[in-house]
Amino acid sequence: MRTAIIVPGVTDLNKGDQALVWESYRLVKDTELFDDIYVLSNGDTPEEENELCSQTKEKGIKLISNIIKHPRRGQHLKDKIIHEGKLDFIKQVKNASLDYISRSFLINNAKKLSLLKRLYSADVVKTVEIFSKCHTVFVKGGGFIHAHGERTAPYVIWYLLFYVNLAKSLGKKVVFLPNSYGPFEGLFVKEQVIAAFSKMELKLAREHISAQALGDLLDEPIKILPDLGFYLQPKSKEFGANVLREYLQRDNQKLKVGITIRPWRFPGKSNSDLLYEKYIQSIFSLVKQLVSRNYQVLFFNQSMGPNTHEDDRNAIRYLTQKLDKNDFIWVDKNFTCEELKSVYSNLDFFVGTRFHSVIFSMTSCVPSIAIAYGGNKGRGIMQDFNLSEYVIHIDDVNKEDLLEMFLRLEQNKDLVIKTLQERVKTLENKRIETIELIKERIL
Repeated sequence: MRTAIIVPGVTDLNKGDQALVWESYRLVKDTELFDDIYVLSNGDTPEEENELCSQTKEKGIKLISNIIKHPRRGQHLKDKIIHEGKLDFIKQVKNASLDYISRSFLINNAKKLSLLKRLYSADVVKTVEIFSKCHTVFVKGGGFIHAHGERTAPYVIWYLLFYVNLAKSLGKKVVFLPNSYGPFEGLFVKEQVIAAFSKMELKLAREHISAQALGDLLDEPIKILPDLGFYLQPKSKEFGANVLREYLQRDNQKLKVGITIRPWRFPGKSNSDLLYEKYIQSIFSLVKQLVSRNYQVLFFNQSMGPNTHEDDRNAIRYLTQKLDKNDFIWVDKNFTCEELKSVYSNLDFFVGTRFHSVIFSMTSCVPSIAIAYGGNKGRGIMQDFNLSEYVIHIDDVNKEDLLEMFLRLEQNKDLVIKTLQERVKTLENKRIETIELIKERIL
């Protein structure tokens, strides 16, 4: 019996992450190489695990226990969206230090199950046993291997690469599905990435900027294949139409603009408060302009956790307090990724900070603007779509440029839709290419 494991853990509250895990699972299943496929669970408390994994469980996917907790230990701070206090940071450093010692020992002794049984919990041992018996570990698609020089960068990169290093210590094959990579700024960041990615069976990038960044670091070419979120199969379009009818509560003939925003800490920047306020005010101004031009503006929860910084509702709440209640509709519901994509497909335009909200929209042929953050993913994928004129970085966003970009998108709507339609046609062939490449490298 041949087994595969997909890491890191699923996050059902983040619909982009959920789509990547579900599509990673479907891709691995479609290789027809594995009898069993496991997905890593997530959550540091039973309540958090239920929130983060329940929709995946309902889908019938098998889960195994996550064995390295977040330094916050499930104690996510409800009142500290952009900043965390010094005491909070000290607590996290303490937890991270203990985890580093404990889990580094585990990696170095992963083959000694009898020893691990004396030192670790039954859940930890069971997960290591499944890793020891598996054939291949797949790292889901996404964009999390990056650091901006922040003081926590050395630990964050180690934490994110933990399961890769565990798999390698057990002699397992490792496949990195299409990801974004870089920047690699910070103490020991590059060294860790080089060590983890050496002798890996397959590493894929989802756009050219990241392929260049990782390729330059490793001194080897990196194959580019599309982000797995592009392949997400939505619920029927009628499902989304019914949702909009429910929220609009009338036959609304206005053109509809969907918007996603998020809290953001602007890592590596000393003026994060000012930058966040500028970002929020830019969206505020865009909404006011859209309303004045008779558009219907709708906000969506692309991510609802697990922590305050990943909960878009905090940013939406902060922004909408500044708006008139008739300026917007907030579609405040915990959809699955498949349901949310169906809703987006019924919109006329989209402005997304959460990049998978833009991917869901673009693959539904909805003209979109991306507000990029967190590494190379936003700029890289928009560039690969020949739509780089419709992306602006969150550090640089301002009300004048954002409005000008929307007006340009509006003017070029038909051309953009044609570009999206042509790109979507090529996606299935690229998915087949990904499957064949996996077979070639791990058989």
